[in-house]
Amino acid sequence: MSTEEFYLYGHLLGVFLLLGAAGLSTGAGIAVGRVTHAKTVLTLCNMIRYSELFGTSAGAILSIVFGSLLISEAGYSFGDPWVSAAYALFVVVLGIDHGFLMPRNNKARAMAAALGDAPVSVDLVQHLTNPLTTAAGVLLDIAFLVFLYLMIAKPGA
Repeated sequence: MSTEEFYLYGHLLGVFLLLGAAGLSTGAGIAVGRVTHAKTVLTLCNMIRYSELFGTSAGAILSIVFGSLLISEAGYSFGDPWVSAAYALFVVVLGIDHGFLMPRNNKARAMAAALGDAPVSVDLVQHLTNPLTTAAGVLLDIAFLVFLYLMIAKPGA
């Protein structure tokens, strides 16, 4: 196995972790807005939290480290437009995920935990079904499609 292949496999492992975490978080995020029991909300919010902490964080580290090593090894430049766009998008994606969505998830977890065994409250339902949160989640999923385009088409390379 060549060094380039090793870096590519490491990069793809990170991408698969990111996509898996995104899929799990998206599915749980859709489900959490539809449940009627606070304990179920808490369970789904915990799933999202651990998915993001472990899947997204590990995937982000692997994809950035091995992707950066792969750039030079594969004969590309950090100044290529598609590389610069990918790095910029990566910062935006992690900012939305960890700076906006995760704090909202933490608040939902606290609200659900406070309810205990009770049904979900009106406040919790409003928090879970907030259109801004939904839009941020959709934006992240669209960003993965943009990443795929950048990695496959390599515009400007």
